[in-house]
Amino acid sequence: MSKIKTIPTYEQLINKAIRRLMLTITLLISLITLIMVGTQQTVNTTREARDLMTSLNQANIKDVPSFIQWNNTTTRNTKQPAFIRVTTKKATLTTATKTKRTIITTPSSKAFFAKQQTKLIGPLVYVRGFGFFLSYSEKDGHNTYQLWVSLRRLMNSLFILILLMIAVTCVALALGTWWAHRLALRLSDPTIKLLHATRYTSNNPDSDQPTLDVPASPREINDLGQAFNELLVTQNQRLQHERQFISDASHELRTPIAAIRGNLSLIRRRGDAHPEVIPESLQFIDEESLRMQHLIENLLHLSRADRAKLVLTNQDLSHLILTLGEHYQPSIDQPLELAIEPDIHVQGNAEMIQQIVVALLDNAHKYSPHDQPIRLSLQQTSQAVELAVADHGEGIPDDQKQAVFQRFYRVDQSRSQTVEGSGLGLAIVQQLVTLNQATIKITNNQPTGSIFTISWPITK
Repeated sequence: MSKIKTIPTYEQLINKAIRRLMLTITLLISLITLIMVGTQQTVNTTREARDLMTSLNQANIKDVPSFIQWNNTTTRNTKQPAFIRVTTKKATLTTATKTKRTIITTPSSKAFFAKQQTKLIGPLVYVRGFGFFLSYSEKDGHNTYQLWVSLRRLMNSLFILILLMIAVTCVALALGTWWAHRLALRLSDPTIKLLHATRYTSNNPDSDQPTLDVPASPREINDLGQAFNELLVTQNQRLQHERQFISDASHELRTPIAAIRGNLSLIRRRGDAHPEVIPESLQFIDEESLRMQHLIENLLHLSRADRAKLVLTNQDLSHLILTLGEHYQPSIDQPLELAIEPDIHVQGNAEMIQQIVVALLDNAHKYSPHDQPIRLSLQQTSQAVELAVADHGEGIPDDQKQAVFQRFYRVDQSRSQTVEGSGLGLAIVQQLVTLNQATIKITNNQPTGSIFTISWPITK
């Protein structure tokens, strides 16, 4: 069974990053301090050792008395324990210098010189049992001067400094962790508030507050919250439209169903006694069922348009509209005037463009007097290709020109009683126009009526 990986929180990520940063900075400062202090002390020890070698060279030691005289009269600058060996023609003389006194002790010197010495780097050597030393050797005539300066005190000082740096690092890390925790809480607080607001909105979809409470800062969280709110507003609008669509569709379907059931009930109750009501009721049932069929077909068209993804191709719009107008004329009573400019092309879907034009012509046919012409025109300007359907009906009030594209919207309810329609035709038209990357607008015709104009922008 695989372990579920724990996702770190925003606070944990910030805390971890700050702790790493502070630890890295503290270690770098400690390392630099150790290097500087160690280098300085090594330089001082080396300078003191060389001064002592210079003093030996200048003493011109030849025998034990002269060595004792130098040993008693010289001022030792070195603060580190040291061993000295002077080899002359007559003898080998040794001395050991320690912290508080200087002595000549051949046995102790012999113990030091008897140990194995391992040369490391430059003057640095390791003497077993004694530790690390700086070793120097010079020859002056028949005399050989050798000096070993212990680095024990230097090593002890560096060790103490290391312990101090470790203590400082621990304190800094503890304080840094506490500070990082507070900083992480402050930085993550807006994100946590936004998360809680999101969960509350998700768990309460019917809440009176459809948007989130967005923190004022930091800017990134504010921008994210605003983007969430825009998404929520869009989703809420879409949900409201879907709810309204379902409600309207149920209402529109309920009317023909109720009429059909009412006439069936009439036939059942009175058909035997009054057979004359049967043909009339059957005709009414046929009309209502046809109306319901058209409504369902329009709903299906609208649903397909909502989900459609088209690949637009080059269309000879002039030929398409001219052919469509010639075939449509015989199906209506009104004269159809065609004003089609030749050789106009657009990017679109031929089947959907035909569906758009037929829907607009049907709409003009339903609301125009039988003796008034309908005009179908196509022209190209410097900015757009414009396809227009103009009628001489009652027209559409300016405050309702955008509303007519809503689903199930009817301009005049009294007129809707006499004119067949589901209120979905123009909603489908607008959806298809959008899919063809065009726009549609309504203007007033003169002296009465409306002009529906579809525009394809010309890209240069």
